[in-house]
Amino acid sequence: MKRLAMAATFALALSLGGWGQAAAQADERTTAQAVDVQAAGEAGNGDAESPGTEDPPTDPGGDDADPGTPTEPGDGEESTDPGGDENAADPSDGEEAADPGEGSDEPTEDSTPIEASFSLDRSSMPVDEAAEAIPYTITGLKAGDTVTAEPGENGSITVDSDGTFNGELRGNTELEAGDVVDVTVTVARDGQESKTFTGSVEITDSHDDSDATVSVDPQSQGIDSYLDNGVDITVSSCEPGEEVTITIVRKGEDTNIWEETKTAGDDGSVSASFMPGTGGDGWVGDFVVSAKCGDMSAETTYSVTENDDGTDADLSVTPQSQKLADFLENGVNITLLNCHVDSEVTFQVSSATDPDTAIWEETQEAGEDAAGSVQFLPDGDGGTGWIGDFTVAATCGDKSAETTFTVTDDDSVVDPTLSISPERISGVDFIDRDKGVQMTLTDCAADADVHFEVYSGDKSEKLYEQTATADQDGAAGIQVYGLGDDPAYYVGTYQVVAACMDVSRSGKFVVTGGESGGGNGGGSGGSGGDSSMPRTGAELTGLTAGALLIVGGGAAIGLARRKNKS
Repeated sequence: MKRLAMAATFALALSLGGWGQAAAQADERTTAQAVDVQAAGEAGNGDAESPGTEDPPTDPGGDDADPGTPTEPGDGEESTDPGGDENAADPSDGEEAADPGEGSDEPTEDSTPIEASFSLDRSSMPVDEAAEAIPYTITGLKAGDTVTAEPGENGSITVDSDGTFNGELRGNTELEAGDVVDVTVTVARDGQESKTFTGSVEITDSHDDSDATVSVDPQSQGIDSYLDNGVDITVSSCEPGEEVTITIVRKGEDTNIWEETKTAGDDGSVSASFMPGTGGDGWVGDFVVSAKCGDMSAETTYSVTENDDGTDADLSVTPQSQKLADFLENGVNITLLNCHVDSEVTFQVSSATDPDTAIWEETQEAGEDAAGSVQFLPDGDGGTGWIGDFTVAATCGDKSAETTFTVTDDDSVVDPTLSISPERISGVDFIDRDKGVQMTLTDCAADADVHFEVYSGDKSEKLYEQTATADQDGAAGIQVYGLGDDPAYYVGTYQVVAACMDVSRSGKFVVTGGESGGGNGGGSGGSGGDSSMPRTGAELTGLTAGALLIVGGGAAIGLARRKNKS
């Protein structure tokens, strides 16, 4: 590589950005015309120092200065260290004393050494970029300092504020790949010795037209690590200042999972990190990372795998055995451990006699403890039907587990049976108060309250309700009939609900438009035919006590049918 005999072909301008570190000094071959170089720039107010080549050290009393580095190119007479070199010019030899106490008009504090630092923002640059500008940075300046950079065309500039100065060497259109540009920057301050910095920039070939490159770190990891740390993405070989767009898609799909646009730095690269956030096991698989800058593009892949830690999911049910009354009130608590944070956890409960048919199912996301937890509370209408053994199954990702629990009979829950007789009756017989429809609930507890309700066919309107007391055998019944004169008012389907000790049963009956004598067929557990069930004293009490209400109920049914007919 050749050193440039620098002519006055460089212009010094300002920039607000900083590039890599370097220092510079003009070559001894610099022509006399280069002495007329001028500088132009501006100072910022940042105080952070940029690393750079500083010669000599800023310690005013140190002996570490390199006496071989002259203040001016080719001039070995004077060191830039104000107190380091014994050969430095003595200010008392024919010159005005530098000591403010010996005739100087400058303030005492101005005699402190210049605590500045210098760096070339880049140690090497493509020839096309260097042809535009070579940036440098000086920190630690004070307002009033004068900065002179060589080579250049604009002379010196006075800094107007404390802090950081950013400059650019311009006009280097004659550069070629392989050249080395030597730079000298001098900082002068009133009442103090000036400080000179040097550095060099190697000129390389311009960017070629090759594609950009993109890399992902790591390219393969387990799901837990991925959820915690994500992936780091680096894109290189773009143009400095160019917008770079990065996207992630699942392999084989086109929909963007994530996208981000950043500006390439001075080295033509950008870095980004992708954190998946929520999603758990849904992130297991292969993904494609694509990057685009200008007309260039690149892509790579990464994989997320199940953790190969040998740990199976751990499923528990509490309690695993309990009495029916406790089960109906509290249910069971189900917990699945050793999943992944935010992974989807599915729970199922089925009867041990039919494990393939789910009685209940729920899905949730595992928490930060990588566990899913739910409560299964049964429907009270099941009564003694809940007595027996049950299977619980749970899955998360490719992990699964099963366990069981048992519900035992404690004679605390009734299992009543509702019968309706007849289930189908003509309108003529329904308005006959000696016939009507008999509803009976058996297998309840002795002396328990049994509540009956009659609804319209779609159960949108309650038409009648009555409470009766069960006899010593746990049976109670009521009769309903219509009070109107026109049987057509009552044609339709009616829903019946009967409840005993919080356990309910349901059924229905139908009123038809036929003539008298419509239907036998009592409900399950009931007697058939049009006749009423044999009435015990307790039942008669219940029916008699409800007679007035039956009248009210009949009127309500009649009114409802009139509305429907109208």
